[in-house]
Amino acid sequence: MCLVAALFNPLRVAGASSAEPPATLSTRSDGTNYNLRYTGRAERVFLFLKIYEIAHYAARADGAALSFETVITDQRPKAILIRFERKLGRDRIREELAKSLRKNAQENWLEDAGASVDAFMAAIDRDANAGDQLVFYWLPEGKLMVEFNGEPSFETKDLAFAKLIWSIWFGDDPACEREGLLAQAASAPVMASGH
Repeated sequence: MCLVAALFNPLRVAGASSAEPPATLSTRSDGTNYNLRYTGRAERVFLFLKIYEIAHYAARADGAALSFETVITDQRPKAILIRFERKLGRDRIREELAKSLRKNAQENWLEDAGASVDAFMAAIDRDANAGDQLVFYWLPEGKLMVEFNGEPSFETKDLAFAKLIWSIWFGDDPACEREGLLAQAASAPVMASGH
């Protein structure tokens, strides 16, 4: 059975991980530093084998807490970090992402984000190995930056595409136990700084 086929299908949470996700993620864009705090995590497990771990991060402004109902439409800065636990071929990653992007898409998102989806799929140009990390940053005005092992690999300013990416894990039929991804969310403000 192919383990990759389960990459973005619903997961089961399987015990504590040996490595805790970092408490914060930081990035810089257009002269602004973004320091995002950990809100929770989940694991993708298939046949008792870990496929990847996923952690979510967000800036929380004005004391407003994130919820499943608002995380896809709330445009505060946030991030998703995926740490692969198994080798996954690039073609299978593309295939599973393409399915997942369609699974929770709202009306017009796919059409509006068509060029970004095509460019993103083309940017997946290598396999993922155990220990590799993929990070999606959603920044103001629908800017989405993607890093693979700390190196920039894709960037677009496309609000529909950012919503599509977040809907993979937070949509009505999510690819994970989304409750874990917001389990640590708190209302303490974390603001961007202009340094």
